[in-house]
Amino acid sequence: MRKMTIVLAAALGLVLLVAAGCGGDDAADVTTDVTDTGEAAETVEEALDDVETALPDSFTLQLAEQNDSGISGEVELSPTSEGQLEVEIELDGSDGGPHPAHIHRGSCDDLDPNPEFPLEDVVDGESETTLEISPADIVADEYAINVHESPENLDVYVACADVRSQ
Repeated sequence: MRKMTIVLAAALGLVLLVAAGCGGDDAADVTTDVTDTGEAAETVEEALDDVETALPDSFTLQLAEQNDSGISGEVELSPTSEGQLEVEIELDGSDGGPHPAHIHRGSCDDLDPNPEFPLEDVVDGESETTLEISPADIVADEYAINVHESPENLDVYVACADVRSQ
């Protein structure tokens, strides 16, 4: 913002110098036009609002089988009216569960083992969780949704989906 102010001040000085050299009385009008930057400044919040507006109402990711588990499925990510994120998982080939599920930083190929957001365990092939994160935030960084074999075998991944692949 400081840089923008310096650039605008320099531009204003140049415009006033040129206007004074021309001898016209339009210098005051030029000053008003050059210093009216209200519409040019966009805040971070406005930019995030633009991203959220551009997002679809919801999107679905395909959970790919991992470690010959025979388990795959889908994850639906939907914004709520409160600006949160609803995550619904449906598994195919599951033996009932529970299968712990999480959102991790990284990708399915390069996953941070520490979960960023815990999700409800997948039981009988289904899980639903509402998170305190906006849909824009989840697609703004690299995340993967990961399903584990069981609470006792968290090191064994059975299905995964990269969020950015949508």
